[in-house]
Amino acid sequence: MSRTSPGTILVIDADADQRKRISGWLQLDGFSVVSAADADAGFALARNLQPSLIIGDLVLALANGSQLLRALLHELPESAVIVITESASLNEAVNALQEGASDFLIKSLLNDDILRVSVHRAVERFSLRKENQRVRLELEQTNERLAHSLKLLEMDQRAGRKVQSRMLPPSPHETNGLRLSHFTLPSLYLSGDFVDYFSLGAGRTAFYLADVSGHGASSAFVTVFLKTLTNRIRRHFEKRTSVSLLSPARIMAAMNEELRALDTGKHLTVFCGVIDTNVQKLTYAVGAHYPPPILCNGNEVIQLAGSGLPLGLFQDAKYEEHVVDLQHRFSLVAASDGILEILSASDLVAKEALLRAEVTAANGQLDVLIERLGLPSVRDVPDDIALLMIQRDE
Repeated sequence: MSRTSPGTILVIDADADQRKRISGWLQLDGFSVVSAADADAGFALARNLQPSLIIGDLVLALANGSQLLRALLHELPESAVIVITESASLNEAVNALQEGASDFLIKSLLNDDILRVSVHRAVERFSLRKENQRVRLELEQTNERLAHSLKLLEMDQRAGRKVQSRMLPPSPHETNGLRLSHFTLPSLYLSGDFVDYFSLGAGRTAFYLADVSGHGASSAFVTVFLKTLTNRIRRHFEKRTSVSLLSPARIMAAMNEELRALDTGKHLTVFCGVIDTNVQKLTYAVGAHYPPPILCNGNEVIQLAGSGLPLGLFQDAKYEEHVVDLQHRFSLVAASDGILEILSASDLVAKEALLRAEVTAANGQLDVLIERLGLPSVRDVPDDIALLMIQRDE
């Protein structure tokens, strides 16, 4: 028998010799034993001591007529019970086990080895039951703490989403004869995709769509940096300083160096441009942005060329500028790569073609494009989605 005591063992038996014999065997094996000579005394001791194991002639009846076994199992469901009786009735054994007894032993066949095996099984079951209860209690407490933490996190994320939404420019927004609008759909509460646009004086409008690596709060923090940089560019322009930053390539180079200095471990892809309606030109640069922006320029639909390094990884990265002549009527659409996850096409080439077809069919209307792409009904997107549309209809 195991030398590790499960706690107090209560022996109940009217036969003094039997009670002494069983108690002796148990004590030799290192258990703490308390005994009782009748049902009522045993029941009182059991309620007071709440022993881990009860052994005895538990078919005895209490003074009130109740069966001792049933009363103990009801009163002390945590205690293991071994029934010992002179009766060899199969029905009695089955009934005792069905009531909840751990074992049923015959007095005339009982010896220390048989008792040892039975007690070992009962003690093991008791220990497992207690361990299960402990683990279950710890799990429940952990789940409660986790649920509380998740609730706080959700509240923080919702508040963060409101702040992030306030940082986005108005949509739609009209300036310099252009209509600018955007749409974002985060995979979590917070988005790593960000859109901004702003006027740089008469006829000139700057814009960008950025996709920060990763998801959630850590990626959303970088969008705060982007908005701060945007505001700084606007202040420079208003003060007529650092005019060279009006170049999309220079804007992106500045973003790259500042993001590297932040050392957040994050990088981003970006499509950045300036539309000058004074000369009817789009000047843009690309930093690893995909899929290619789509320009519906009069009757022509083209994917804007360009490649470049992501921002935040490489020191002194350079970005190439491209210039496109604009028709009086045009629409420009840029999307983050999250849009590709929801397009029902077999490969990237087919997805690009499908996106181009949907942009063309939307005819410069962002609401129409959103509906055609099925975005209002999309749930649990695997990646953040952002759309930027700039159009002029003259």
